[in-house]
Amino acid sequence: MRTFVESLFLGSGAILLAVLSTGVVWLLCSVFPVTLRKLWVVIVPFIFAYCLYWSPVWLGADPSEYHAWALIVILPWFLAGAIPSAAIVLILEKLRSQ
Repeated sequence: MRTFVESLFLGSGAILLAVLSTGVVWLLCSVFPVTLRKLWVVIVPFIFAYCLYWSPVWLGADPSEYHAWALIVILPWFLAGAIPSAAIVLILEKLRSQ
């Protein structure tokens, strides 16, 4: 597992986060009340980006370099998950209003 996560580049991690975040946000929007939809758009991608970035350290990697790169990697991964998640929420709101 650690080698898989360490092998992710900025682009491949962004694609993984976009797919995971979109799927989980869609599921959460289907289950929970409408008022929480905008919250899921922010919370879910951030949790996934944070956990995906720090998981090699949690699995035993040396944490010395991870602190320096955290903002540079977590922010684009968060945006890669938040933008399609926001699109899914907008689509679901339009479908609900019809």
